[in-house]
Amino acid sequence: MAPENALTFTFSGTQAQVNALNRDLAEWIDATDQLGGRASLRTAPPVPGEQGDVATAVDIVNASAAVVAAATNAFFLWLQQRRSAHRRIEFEAVRPDGTRVSGTVDDEAQLPAVMARLAAFAVAPPDADE
Repeated sequence: MAPENALTFTFSGTQAQVNALNRDLAEWIDATDQLGGRASLRTAPPVPGEQGDVATAVDIVNASAAVVAAATNAFFLWLQQRRSAHRRIEFEAVRPDGTRVSGTVDDEAQLPAVMARLAAFAVAPPDADE
């Protein structure tokens, strides 16, 4: 379960792929000046016969609107860099308010559409006065 007020990223794929992508993203986020120290790995016990825990998600803690925007930008830059090393990257991101965005990147041509979705996702909706 995600910590309260966290932006969460998850990936699809084999356990090894998901583990590697989550760990790599967490390192990237923590190396980003505006976000250093905010990435937290959510882990699960290994399957029988394996050693070490498995990173199942990356949570960006204390995700205010500014942090969501910065983390979403950092994620897109990370995605651009990693796309060439992976044939396909499927992801989902969940803002603290529960808003979700998902995407799949198979090639460079898909990056502009993914960026547009992430840019819209990064902007928190104004509070509705009801």
